[in-house]
Amino acid sequence: MSGSDIAGELVAGFASAWNQHDMDMLAGLFHEDAAFVNVVGTYLRGREEIRQQHATVHAGHYKDSVLRAEIVAAREPVPGLIVAHARTELDGDDRAPGQTRSSFMTFVIERRAGLWRFIAAHNTNVPPPG
Repeated sequence: MSGSDIAGELVAGFASAWNQHDMDMLAGLFHEDAAFVNVVGTYLRGREEIRQQHATVHAGHYKDSVLRAEIVAAREPVPGLIVAHARTELDGDDRAPGQTRSSFMTFVIERRAGLWRFIAAHNTNVPPPG
């Protein structure tokens, strides 16, 4: 399986977990010692902190949100490590009714004991054109 295929499966899993609002499933895509920088610059350390923060926002303003994600590029610079970029669109943020928020995500994916999981992720808002 290519790096692009692996990244595509994990990013699809991320979107699926998001859309089911299942933050245990989402957290399971990350290695225990992973890091995540969200769209407002909060640095989350470890799988449990990633799960907790996402559970909090999914109980609030993202409770009805829907995420779409598409891999733009992925490469395996060294065996066992993939760097991937994805374009995302989010609908259903109750702070911005009727608006779609776009972002660009960078994922670092590492293979440990035969399992590919996220080791780092960074989400950046993309402002609307104009």
